[in-house]
Amino acid sequence: MTDPENDSTALETALSNSRSPDGLTRDAAIFELANFIHEDSAVRRLHEMLDEDIVTMQVDASDVLARLGGVKGLFLVLDEIGRRRDDPDADYIANWLYELDAGGDVEILEMIDPVSGELSNNGISATEKVARP
Repeated sequence: MTDPENDSTALETALSNSRSPDGLTRDAAIFELANFIHEDSAVRRLHEMLDEDIVTMQVDASDVLARLGGVKGLFLVLDEIGRRRDDPDADYIANWLYELDAGGDVEILEMIDPVSGELSNNGISATEKVARP
């Protein structure tokens, strides 16, 4: 059985680390936050990290949200890609999602298909990029 107080402390530490001025600490925090994907604050911070200056962090945050965040996490990533449709970093993330889907690691298009009617215009645009990079 886990100790809720220790979990809360670990979450707060991960959130704090994700705001560190040190890039390596922030990147490592993405994977710490993955342990708390069921917590809204962790999902919110991972979503914020999709807009990091360093594309590696954007991809890592996208990966965690796509693999562990379920449809909600995937919607966040797709919406961000669509919002930034003219940004080469967003194209890179779309290509990464394509690779996850094509390689069978995460069945992105299969997950999205039943709920595609709920996608925003940005999400629709991004889904098209993932389907045809």
